[in-house]
Amino acid sequence: MPRGPALWLAVALLGAAAGPVSAELRARALPVRYDLTAEPGRAVQREITISNQGDAAVVVQPRWSDMTVDTAGRIGLLPPGTLPVSLASVASVEPAQFSLQPGEEGRVLVTLTLPADGPPTLWGVLLNEVRPAVVPAVTLGPLVVGQLGTTFYLSRIPRERIQPELTGLSGAPLAGDSICIRASVRNAGERHFHVGGRVSLADSAGRAVLTGELPTGVVLPGQTRHLTWTGGAGPPPGRYLLTATLDSGEPELIVGETWMDWHGGTPSAPGPRTAGAPAPPGRR
Repeated sequence: MPRGPALWLAVALLGAAAGPVSAELRARALPVRYDLTAEPGRAVQREITISNQGDAAVVVQPRWSDMTVDTAGRIGLLPPGTLPVSLASVASVEPAQFSLQPGEEGRVLVTLTLPADGPPTLWGVLLNEVRPAVVPAVTLGPLVVGQLGTTFYLSRIPRERIQPELTGLSGAPLAGDSICIRASVRNAGERHFHVGGRVSLADSAGRAVLTGELPTGVVLPGQTRHLTWTGGAGPPPGRYLLTATLDSGEPELIVGETWMDWHGGTPSAPGPRTAGAPAPPGRR
């Protein structure tokens, strides 16, 4: 069960942490994500812990939201039931609403039952709306209301059957002499996966001149995700071997390589290849 950072009250979901909105209204939800495998027709249950860390009582009301993720990792929230992969029709939540005193914790019980037909993987966000239990008679400005999100992924496809593919690897100049490296990962399977890793540039003698960490992100079934790393300054002009080493949770890492000519901020790169083979980067 991923724990991850707490989600403070703010519209900053899915693992991002933000500072408290006010001294009176502050809360968090754990965990921030559930990654579940289920047999069709067999219910699975998980709990979310909501902590009131403010100095006033709050009311918590859970509700589902459908979720989209674009190629850059930007998240979109839609009304429940909008997407065919929605969890709204296969999930129940208890209680529907509850109150928490300062320093108190409450638990939300989520029950999910995956159907035997339809998409093999479903996903969505359970938003726990938190608002003051008592609204002052006189208020200055809008009422503070926060939403704490926990993402759920539910699949009947085993984890070992994910199908990540590294489909692109390139470097490009940014302002000045900065460099941006992008690795494109496609999900050719029916189950989601999370992927992250490292990139490096090495000169013709094999010496590393730049290294960086790629962010970890989800790649949904049938979709592509672009993972990018930005360096403060590119290398001196020359020819470099660009390597991406990605971890998708499989026993073996995914490695892709391509030679890149860097002309002091104006690179040109041929088609990427996997290590030891003149073909596009892929699994190793």
